Amino acid sequence: MTIIVLAVVLIGYGYCNLKSNSVYYAKNTPHKEGVEPVLMMLADNLDWIPNPNIDGIEYDFDAGKSINHRNPDGKDISWFGTFDGQKYIYGDTKYTLYGFDKKFKLLYVSKEGKGRVDIKNVDVKEVKKDIYKIVQPVIDRQTKPLINLQWLFDRVYRDKFN
Repeated sequence: MTIIVLAVVLIGYGYCNLKSNSVYYAKNTPHKEGVEPVLMMLADNLDWIPNPNIDGIEYDFDAGKSINHRNPDGKDISWFGTFDGQKYIYGDTKYTLYGFDKKFKLLYVSKEGKGRVDIKNVDVKEVKKDIYKIVQPVIDRQTKPLINLQWLFDRVYRDKFN
C-alpha cells in the first residue's frame, strides 16, 4: 500500500511540475524550426502557470485561455491564446486574426470586414515577433522549478515539438 501511495504522489508531483513549469522547460527544449514551444506551452497551460500581475496584461479564461495586452485607457491592443486546445490565435491592433495549428503553422489570416487573406503574403516571422512582444513580460516572470524535470518534459513533448 505504501508503494502505491508513493507512486501516486510522485506521478502527481511530476504532472503538476511539468504543467506549472512548462514555459520554463519549453525555453530549453529541442524543437523543429518554425515550432514555438514557449508560445504553445504558454497558451496551453495558462491556467497552470503563474499569472503575475503586470500593468497592461490581463488573463481571460472565459471562452478559452488568452493573454490580453491593454493600453492604459483599458482598450484591447492585442491578445494571444488558445480556444479549442488545437489552435492558437493572435489578434492584433488592426483587428486581424492569425490562426495557427497545433504545430504552430499559420493556417489562416482574417481581417475584420475583409474576410480571409492569402497567407502567402504574410510575414510569419514578424507575426511571431509581435506575439512575443505582448507575452514576453509573462514569459520573463516564470520561475525556475524547485526540482528540474527538463529530461522528462523533453521526453513527453518531443513529438509535439518535432
